[in-house]
Amino acid sequence: MAKENPLKKVTDAEIVQMLSEGIIGSEIASKLGVNLRTLEARLTRIRDKALAKNAPHLVGNYFRKQLIK
Repeated sequence: MAKENPLKKVTDAEIVQMLSEGIIGSEIASKLGVNLRTLEARLTRIRDKALAKNAPHLVGNYFRKQLIK
């Protein structure tokens, strides 16, 4: 049986919220039980969807749209 990806249970907003709290990528990956490269790939997709240039821009976009507090 294939192993389920823990990232499927986490929303984009939850990941961005962790970034906004100052949690670095390796800590987020560890907390979620995934490889850092897997998390980085997800973050790239999130940034692309939000048309953000980098992590601070992404957090700002989510904050302005009130998707995170």
